[in-house]
Amino acid sequence: MKKNLRNVLVLGLGLITTIASAQMTVESKTRALQDSEDAVKQRISVAATWGGDDWSVHTSSDVHYSVDASAVAGYDIYEAYASTDVMGFGTLTVGRQDLSFGSGALISSNDWGMNRLTTDGADFAANFGGFDISVGTFGRDRNNNYMNAGGEFSGVSFNVLMLNNGDLSANGYDFGYSLMGGDLNLMYSMNSDFNENEMTMMGASYNVFENMSLSYSMTSYSEDNSGTFSSANSAMNDGWNNGMLGFQAAGTDVTTIGLSYDLGGINLGYTMHTVTHGDHEDDASVISLGYSMTDNASISLDRFTYMDANDVEVESTWITLEIGM
Repeated sequence: MKKNLRNVLVLGLGLITTIASAQMTVESKTRALQDSEDAVKQRISVAATWGGDDWSVHTSSDVHYSVDASAVAGYDIYEAYASTDVMGFGTLTVGRQDLSFGSGALISSNDWGMNRLTTDGADFAANFGGFDISVGTFGRDRNNNYMNAGGEFSGVSFNVLMLNNGDLSANGYDFGYSLMGGDLNLMYSMNSDFNENEMTMMGASYNVFENMSLSYSMTSYSEDNSGTFSSANSAMNDGWNNGMLGFQAAGTDVTTIGLSYDLGGINLGYTMHTVTHGDHEDDASVISLGYSMTDNASISLDRFTYMDANDVEVESTWITLEIGM
């Protein structure tokens, strides 16, 4: 009896020590559709990180549910990885990670939507002479890998992403130029998915005032595409479910104008899309309003207006409450 009690106490002390040594974060995101009493989504994320000078272990999990026509609840391991320094040359990370490279057309995070985008594999990241380089694999398949390289010099920035999945390949090339002391920024992005579908983006943003900016961009999907440009690891793949316009069909051109205004604790934004396919033209818009109540809590309103697949106008207003600690 005493031996069992001792073992329990030792195990409990070890568990308490392990938990106490971790850096813990908790975030709760609740989103409600204003136009419906039955559309509520919530995600609670709990993360813990242990580490030393040249190593770390990170794990995080999501508990989420949706109260709508589907009424779905679930628990997912969001991230779980271990990182270590490799003789001062770079950092090796193995496990499940949330990655984002370049424009995000091929690989990006998804924080607005409820479905996370993660990859299981290994990543080696290093900096060589001002170039940030990441090389990694997806899963245990050595034929499914990626390489990303980026850098910035004298206002000129670039990012090159190359993906392989067996005999298939995808790539993204992003270029940027900053001038007028950083008030004017130009960008150009070329992307090709695993089915050789192509998407090209170009645009500019200008800081009118210190707290106000304007943006303009054009996105074109090649008429030679075999279908709709897609990438399973991009938040753009699920469109409005992730709070954005998303990918469009072959031969489509999209013109986007945006305005953002920061009033300190209050943020205002407006984005208008004009989607043109042949002689057919649709409009879509996003109105956003955010308020930071405290350092750990914020509330925001997002109103989407767009045309669905049946050419019917859809309007939805989402109210989001975020609390972190």
